[in-house]
Amino acid sequence: AGVNGMMVNYLAVGPEAMRALAEDPAINVPILAHMDLAGAFYMSPYQGIASPIILGKFPRLCGADAIVLPFSMGGKAMYMHDRFMNTVRNLTYPMGNLKPTMPMPSGGITPANVADIVNAVGKDIMIGSGGGLHAHPQGPKAGARALRQAIDAAVKGIKLEEYAKEHEELGVALGVWSKKTDFKI
Repeated sequence: AGVNGMMVNYLAVGPEAMRALAEDPAINVPILAHMDLAGAFYMSPYQGIASPIILGKFPRLCGADAIVLPFSMGGKAMYMHDRFMNTVRNLTYPMGNLKPTMPMPSGGITPANVADIVNAVGKDIMIGSGGGLHAHPQGPKAGARALRQAIDAAVKGIKLEEYAKEHEELGVALGVWSKKTDFKI
């Protein structure tokens, strides 16, 4: 009762356990795959599995409904943009009878880079932001409002700086993370 989703570290539990969860008819909530441990597979230039495979095809084949993945532009993860986009394609492009897996860019996401995410990936995404909410000078509630305002602006195609003129929380957030507004902390 009250559960509306499940997060699973698909690499730690293993592909068979992840697939079993995804195929279990008693589990009728979306499964968000978390990528902890993925760097051990793709970060080395000498060995491993390409990141679009380990972060894209692999969780999709295991039945994930969505996956947390590092965002390449302005995020805190060292992840090349072409690999990020290839990962998104592996999650969303047609692949036999497999349903798409929703990308959830994360890692250093703030209201200041939401438009970059929407422009790169499109609107069919989840956005993972922790510090971008909780580090807002007016508190996490204002941080959540600022992120929502940034999403609204990006989806409507309005420049963040323009939208911030009538949305204080977004203006303050941009003052912190992009230094593009006159709002003071």
